Amino acid sequence: MHIASIVGRARVLGFPFASKIMSSVACGISHFVSEASAPPPIEFIAHRERIWQQLKKEYDQFVAAQARSPIEITLPDGSALEGKAWETRPIDIARKLNKKIADKIVIAKVNGKLWDLERPLEGNASLEFLNFEDKDGQYVFWHSSAHVMGEAMEKIFGGHLCYGPPVEEGFYYDMFTEGR
Repeated sequence: MHIASIVGRARVLGFPFASKIMSSVACGISHFVSEASAPPPIEFIAHRERIWQQLKKEYDQFVAAQARSPIEITLPDGSALEGKAWETRPIDIARKLNKKIADKIVIAKVNGKLWDLERPLEGNASLEFLNFEDKDGQYVFWHSSAHVMGEAMEKIFGGHLCYGPPVEEGFYYDMFTEGR
């Protein structure tokens, strides 16, 4: 899998901010190493991908089987919108409210809990949107960025991730590369 595939997958997984992260990661890594010099794929990556595909399929089937009943979505200003359980997603509401603001949102809070923007609402909910200016928004952005960088490092350098994700002012990943 090359950098473009990693970028595409992040977009599919629902990171509206993904293109900014991926472009930076891809640019930095591609200047350092060419795909021709990358090591062959590590078997555990294919195994991990198979597990992900199976779990995603099971979740999609579960969601498809849920009733699409009407729900009420309450915004921080007290206004309410209608939606459908297991269908309406926070990103749908954000885009309906303001497309420009929707592009800056990193994560939602549903009933006070962090909630992926692409994950459907399950019932009546209070909904707020967080961007990078919010502490939780920074944490989610850095956490996601670390995982994207980690995947790129595994695929390009063939190493094993040791420890990473977010720290107070950003993110990193340690990697073990045998014989280097």
